[in-house]
Amino acid sequence: MIFKLAMPAIFVIIGLSMIFNETLKSKITSKVKEGAKNGLEDITATFAGQKVNKDGEVFKGANLDSVFGGVELDLRNAIIEKEAVIKASAIFGGITIFVPTDLCIKVKATPIFGGVTNKTKSDNKSEKIIYIDAFCMFGGVDIK
Repeated sequence: MIFKLAMPAIFVIIGLSMIFNETLKSKITSKVKEGAKNGLEDITATFAGQKVNKDGEVFKGANLDSVFGGVELDLRNAIIEKEAVIKASAIFGGITIFVPTDLCIKVKATPIFGGVTNKTKSDNKSEKIIYIDAFCMFGGVDIK
């Protein structure tokens, strides 16, 4: 009897988690589109590597593209006023993003035979937020 009642409850919980997960993802998507209108900095690595350090610079956002290469973006000492948007795309390559520890990091990931890892211990109560929209195909995006 308990098993007959537990299965529908499990399906309801899974459905609700999918709905609320999509709500967070749609907010990140809208922030990325809004940031794209403001003109994001383009950082690209094709068959090569690129290291970008934003020490002491005001950072509002960036498009990171890696195709058979690697991009490393260091934001640990960057100035982030309120929000920043990063759109990361790794195809047969890798992207590493170093972020400050005092920020809230919100990630939307679309991995296809790849992966996105968020190793940060972000402060969810912080007013400063970095929105990251990550896509990887046979590659990876690391957030540290």
